[in-house]
Amino acid sequence: MVDDGSSDNTAGVAAACPGARVIRLEKNTGKGYAVARGLLEAAGEVRLFLDADGSVAPEEIGRNLHYISEGGYYVFAGSRVLTGRGCRLKAKWYRKAMGWVFNLILHAVLPLKVRDTQCGFKMFRAAAVGPLFGNGCLCGYAFDIEILLKAQYAGYRIKEGPVSWEHIGGSKVDLFADSLRLLADIFRLRKKYAGRSRAGS
Repeated sequence: MVDDGSSDNTAGVAAACPGARVIRLEKNTGKGYAVARGLLEAAGEVRLFLDADGSVAPEEIGRNLHYISEGGYYVFAGSRVLTGRGCRLKAKWYRKAMGWVFNLILHAVLPLKVRDTQCGFKMFRAAAVGPLFGNGCLCGYAFDIEILLKAQYAGYRIKEGPVSWEHIGGSKVDLFADSLRLLADIFRLRKKYAGRSRAGS
């Protein structure tokens, strides 16, 4: 578990979990850096991150693990856009509307095949973690987008699959301000990856 510079007893609570190893970052570095640090230091042939607020239930891990362990995929991206096998989406209408507009802009600017880049549940084959997370990426919420872009250009097989998702209150995410930051990061990524005309090139 990675404690990204919290000012409360988050690290202490995490350390009390059986078998847990806690990485304590002295100052807040951003979600992207914290996730990368955790995945790089983790062990196991399958590594994942799952938002701690419970918006995606841990049961989704077992339901989708086979894509990485048996299906030949290097990345699994949970999706709130795709539907199937009883998956439910519980979100307020304005969040759905903003998500639709965001995805429309994102896919007009960047050649991403994954439809929902911001769902907080992704799994990786261990062999892909170093190349994707070890060379630096955006530290904020847009890190998902860059990781998926890097995976696409590296030729890794990516599976996007539906998961149940429920909005949980109490989030520190500022829906408007953070959405503007995400949009700015999209254009930074377009400039950064401008020399690559197609996925896998």
